[in-house]
Amino acid sequence: MIPNQIIELKEHQETLRIPKGKSGYIFGPDSSNLNRIRETSGADVIITGKRNQSCQAIITGTKEQRSKAVVLLQESLGRSNSYSPIIGFTLLDIIPKLLLPMLSFKKVPSEDGCKSSVFPNDITHCKYTLEINPSPPNYSSFLSLRRSSPTLHKYNNNNNDLSFNNLSGKIYSFNTILQLDDCLAKIVDQISNKNLSHPSRNRYGNFHHHQQQKIIMDNSDNEFRLKINFGRELFTKISKTNLNLSEWNNLKRGYNGITTAFRHDISFFDDEKIQKLKNTFGFKEINNFENKVDDREECFITVLYKEKEKKNKFKLQWDANEGRWKIIKSTKNISRQAIIDIVSGRSKSPDLRFLLKSQKRSSPISEKNHNIIYNIQKSDDFLKRNENKYDDSELMYFSQKDFNGKFKCTSVRQSIIKKQLTNDKYQMNFISTLQDEDGRIALEDTVNLINLSWISSPSPNSCESITTMDPKNPKFNESIIDTIDYARNISRAIGD
Repeated sequence: MIPNQIIELKEHQETLRIPKGKSGYIFGPDSSNLNRIRETSGADVIITGKRNQSCQAIITGTKEQRSKAVVLLQESLGRSNSYSPIIGFTLLDIIPKLLLPMLSFKKVPSEDGCKSSVFPNDITHCKYTLEINPSPPNYSSFLSLRRSSPTLHKYNNNNNDLSFNNLSGKIYSFNTILQLDDCLAKIVDQISNKNLSHPSRNRYGNFHHHQQQKIIMDNSDNEFRLKINFGRELFTKISKTNLNLSEWNNLKRGYNGITTAFRHDISFFDDEKIQKLKNTFGFKEINNFENKVDDREECFITVLYKEKEKKNKFKLQWDANEGRWKIIKSTKNISRQAIIDIVSGRSKSPDLRFLLKSQKRSSPISEKNHNIIYNIQKSDDFLKRNENKYDDSELMYFSQKDFNGKFKCTSVRQSIIKKQLTNDKYQMNFISTLQDEDGRIALEDTVNLINLSWISSPSPNSCESITTMDPKNPKFNESIIDTIDYARNISRAIGD
């Protein structure tokens, strides 16, 4: 990418404006999408500008090449499946006592630990994890820190939790697990169609008042999807690798602050750790596909698409009786409402991501989409690809390009549940997913935990479903807090 400058276009050139903050959709991971656009169109495409500013694409080639490139660029801008939550928090899994621990950012040693930016004049930023140093600072350092930090002075004198007035960041805030109750109260305020205004007592015995907030959406026609993922929180743009809790509390996010990402990581769960989960938490392994006659029966395919700028999806499952893939569920108006990332601070214990999404309740399956899926399976490309399914080059039954010209497909995901553990209240899913997005196929292994009451279909113990429950119902919050605490216990058990 080159800086903005006055460019005199030649006869075989044209430009396309890229809105502020959208250039990443054009580049894709490691510029893979931009390279795809160049190769597919035959045009030379150069992006000019600076990060977080509007940019322009300079397209050079024949009229036909430029036309193809413009279409591909516009598709990339319109179909990106990345979206941010309305509200979120990053919490340390510590409850500080009299002396507060120190925190250390540790550089990720892997080959992808540091990468150059596609933007010129940007510093190459490394990825870091966060560890909690159990050793308190020496007493003189602590006294100095306490005198300079009103937040710590308040906590140690009043035995109270850190005030929300000290939280920074427009979307995310950095704090500790002490604030979980308050974080959930703010999330409920955001996703409810009425406000919470009464005082309540949190789990640590402290009173707090929920402030009135502006209504963002009406959830009367929505249901919720909740889960907790296990992995590792990664930090970039770190200027100071050792900090105290007050400095953590005042971290800022964004262009002039740090950035974070959550990396799914199944490596924490080897056979020995899974056996420990069974022994400690009473999990039993279940197999829903022991009577399968076709490998396709254990595979779920999710097609994500945009319609009128709304994110939607439908799920496909193999019908052995009819010998074809069929849509079994359709979901519309998907919105990532809230995220709470919980950092364990321990190298052998996974971090957690609680994710809450909303979606339109009981979306009917359109006849149009049924026909699209049926006709794709009769196409020559599909039949040829699936004849060679076991070749290394043909990994997925459906591809994103199958839907070109049919609707604005953002990605296709093909998932297999490798392992499933369950007890009387919770379920753990070990899932392997192939994703085709913008011409790039990626494999991701994930582990998640769900409360059985979060399943919309009848659960094994007939729990009341949280998914269709009013968020203001106390059981909604209670189920989230109980499940997060349970996941924290699993994380600690894995690390011990």
